[in-house]
Amino acid sequence: MSDLPPSSFPASEKPPVSALAVIGGILFILIWGAACALMMGMSIFGVFMANDSGAASSDKHGGFILGVLGGQILIAAAGLPAGLAFFWPRRRSLLLGLFATLLIIGALGIVLAVRGFLP
Repeated sequence: MSDLPPSSFPASEKPPVSALAVIGGILFILIWGAACALMMGMSIFGVFMANDSGAASSDKHGGFILGVLGGQILIAAAGLPAGLAFFWPRRRSLLLGLFATLLIIGALGIVLAVRGFLP
C-alpha cells in the first residue's frame, strides 16, 4: 500500500486528465481561432485601403500590411498553447508563457507597424 494521499501521483504515473478539461481546451482553441479569423477578415480591407490617398510610399504601405497581418497571425497562433494548457498540467507554465510571449510579440508587431506607417 502506498503512503501517498489519493490525490498525489508518483512522478512515473500521469495524473488523469478530465474530459471536461480536454473539451474546454479544444473549444478555447476553436473559439480563439474563429475570433482571430474574424478580426483578420475585418481588418484586412482597412489595411489594404489605408493608403488610398497615396500619401505614403508603397514600401511603407507594404510594411504596414505585413506587420499587421504578421502580428495577427502570431496572436492567432497564441491560442494553441493556451488551449493545450487546459489539459496538459505538467507543461502548463511553459504553455502559458508561450501564450503570453506570442500575444505580446504579435500585439507589439501591430503597434510598430501602425507607428511606422503613420506620418
